Amino acid sequence: MRLVDIYKSPDSVDVLYRLLEERPKSANISHKLMPSRKKHKGFVESCPYTAWYLVLVTYGQRVGAIYLTREDEIGVSIFKDHERCGYATTAIRMLMGLHPRKRFLANINPENEGSIAMFEKLGFSHIQNTYALDV
Repeated sequence: MRLVDIYKSPDSVDVLYRLLEERPKSANISHKLMPSRKKHKGFVESCPYTAWYLVLVTYGQRVGAIYLTREDEIGVSIFKDHERCGYATTAIRMLMGLHPRKRFLANINPENEGSIAMFEKLGFSHIQNTYALDV
Protein backbone atom coordinates (compact mmCIF):
# COMPACT_ATOMS: atom_id res chain seq x y z
CA MET A 1 0.00 0.00 0.00
CA ARG A 2 1.15 3.56 -0.62
CA LEU A 3 0.06 7.13 -0.10
CA VAL A 4 0.16 9.47 -3.10
CA ASP A 5 -0.05 13.25 -2.71
CA ILE A 6 -3.40 14.29 -4.19
CA TYR A 7 -1.74 17.19 -5.97
CA LYS A 8 0.42 14.75 -7.94
CA SER A 9 -2.50 12.63 -9.15
CA PRO A 10 -4.58 14.03 -12.03
CA ASP A 11 -7.73 12.13 -11.01
CA SER A 12 -7.68 13.13 -7.34
CA VAL A 13 -10.55 15.65 -7.49
CA ASP A 14 -12.82 12.99 -9.01
CA VAL A 15 -11.72 10.29 -6.56
CA LEU A 16 -12.29 12.60 -3.60
CA TYR A 17 -15.72 13.61 -4.92
CA ARG A 18 -16.73 9.95 -5.30
CA LEU A 19 -15.68 9.36 -1.69
CA LEU A 20 -17.93 12.25 -0.59
CA GLU A 21 -20.84 10.90 -2.65
CA GLU A 22 -20.84 7.56 -0.89
CA ARG A 23 -20.02 8.78 2.62
CA PRO A 24 -22.82 7.95 5.09
CA LYS A 25 -24.27 10.70 7.29
CA SER A 26 -22.74 8.99 10.32
CA ALA A 27 -19.29 9.81 8.95
CA ASN A 28 -19.90 13.53 8.47
CA ILE A 29 -18.90 16.16 10.99
CA SER A 30 -17.89 19.11 8.82
CA HIS A 31 -20.71 19.45 6.31
CA LYS A 32 -24.35 18.57 5.96
CA LEU A 33 -24.91 19.16 2.22
CA MET A 34 -23.08 17.63 -0.72
CA PRO A 35 -21.04 20.35 -2.45
CA SER A 36 -21.23 20.89 -6.19
CA ARG A 37 -18.30 19.55 -8.21
CA LYS A 38 -17.20 23.14 -8.81
CA LYS A 39 -17.18 23.96 -5.06
CA HIS A 40 -15.42 20.70 -4.32
CA LYS A 41 -12.72 21.42 -6.92
CA GLY A 42 -12.23 24.89 -5.43
CA PHE A 43 -11.89 23.41 -1.94
CA VAL A 44 -9.29 20.90 -3.10
CA GLU A 45 -7.37 23.59 -4.98
CA SER A 46 -7.30 25.79 -1.86
CA CYS A 47 -4.81 23.33 -0.27
CA PRO A 48 -6.71 23.25 3.05
CA TYR A 49 -4.58 20.60 4.77
CA THR A 50 -0.96 20.11 5.80
CA ALA A 51 -0.95 16.82 3.89
CA TRP A 52 -3.56 15.05 1.75
CA TYR A 53 -3.09 11.68 0.10
CA LEU A 54 -4.92 9.11 -1.97
CA VAL A 55 -4.65 5.61 -0.50
CA LEU A 56 -3.50 3.20 -3.21
CA VAL A 57 -3.13 -0.56 -3.15
CA THR A 58 -1.87 -3.09 -5.68
CA TYR A 59 -1.71 -1.83 -9.26
CA GLY A 60 -2.55 1.72 -8.17
CA GLN A 61 -6.17 1.01 -7.25
CA ARG A 62 -7.55 3.95 -5.28
CA VAL A 63 -9.27 2.72 -2.11
CA GLY A 64 -9.60 5.98 -0.19
CA ALA A 65 -7.98 9.18 1.03
CA ILE A 66 -6.36 10.50 4.18
CA TYR A 67 -5.39 13.98 5.34
CA LEU A 68 -3.67 15.82 8.17
CA THR A 69 -4.98 19.27 9.15
CA ARG A 70 -2.90 22.18 10.34
CA GLU A 71 -4.21 21.34 13.85
CA ASP A 72 -2.78 17.79 13.53
CA GLU A 73 -6.21 16.19 13.04
CA ILE A 74 -6.37 13.05 10.94
CA GLY A 75 -9.25 12.39 8.58
CA VAL A 76 -9.58 9.17 6.62
CA SER A 77 -12.19 7.89 4.19
CA ILE A 78 -12.24 4.49 2.49
CA PHE A 79 -14.59 3.41 -0.31
CA LYS A 80 -17.33 1.09 0.99
CA ASP A 81 -16.11 -1.83 -1.14
CA HIS A 82 -12.76 -1.66 0.65
CA GLU A 83 -13.82 -1.01 4.25
CA ARG A 84 -12.75 -3.41 6.98
CA CYS A 85 -9.68 -4.54 5.03
CA GLY A 86 -7.19 -2.71 7.25
CA TYR A 87 -6.47 0.05 4.72
CA ALA A 88 -7.52 2.91 7.00
CA THR A 89 -5.44 1.60 9.91
CA THR A 90 -2.39 1.15 7.70
CA ALA A 91 -2.87 4.57 6.08
CA ILE A 92 -3.09 6.25 9.50
CA ARG A 93 0.13 4.57 10.64
CA MET A 94 1.85 5.60 7.40
CA LEU A 95 0.63 9.20 7.72
CA MET A 96 1.85 9.44 11.32
CA GLY A 97 5.23 8.07 10.20
CA LEU A 98 5.52 10.60 7.37
CA HIS A 99 4.46 13.54 9.57
CA PRO A 100 5.70 12.94 13.14
CA ARG A 101 3.93 15.01 15.79
CA LYS A 102 3.78 15.03 19.58
CA ARG A 103 0.02 14.54 19.39
CA PHE A 104 -2.52 13.57 16.75
CA LEU A 105 -6.27 14.16 16.96
CA ALA A 106 -9.29 12.65 15.21
CA ASN A 107 -12.70 14.34 15.15
CA ILE A 108 -15.26 11.57 14.74
CA ASN A 109 -19.03 11.68 14.46
CA PRO A 110 -20.32 9.92 17.63
CA GLU A 111 -22.53 7.72 15.42
CA ASN A 112 -19.50 6.41 13.51
CA GLU A 113 -18.82 3.43 15.78
CA GLY A 114 -16.44 1.73 13.34
CA SER A 115 -14.16 4.74 13.14
CA ILE A 116 -14.22 5.23 16.91
CA ALA A 117 -13.23 1.59 17.45
CA MET A 118 -10.45 1.82 14.86
CA PHE A 119 -8.88 4.94 16.39
CA GLU A 120 -9.15 3.46 19.90
CA LYS A 121 -7.43 0.31 18.64
CA LEU A 122 -4.62 2.56 17.36
CA GLY A 123 -4.22 4.00 20.89
CA PHE A 124 -6.28 7.19 20.56
CA SER A 125 -8.40 8.08 23.58
CA HIS A 126 -11.68 9.97 23.90
CA ILE A 127 -11.01 13.50 25.20
CA GLN A 128 -14.10 15.61 24.52
CA ASN A 129 -17.57 16.02 23.09
CA THR A 130 -18.24 19.12 21.02
CA TYR A 131 -21.68 20.67 20.60
CA ALA A 132 -22.80 23.07 17.88
CA LEU A 133 -25.75 25.37 17.37
CA ASP A 134 -26.50 26.26 13.76
CA VAL A 135 -28.34 29.58 13.56
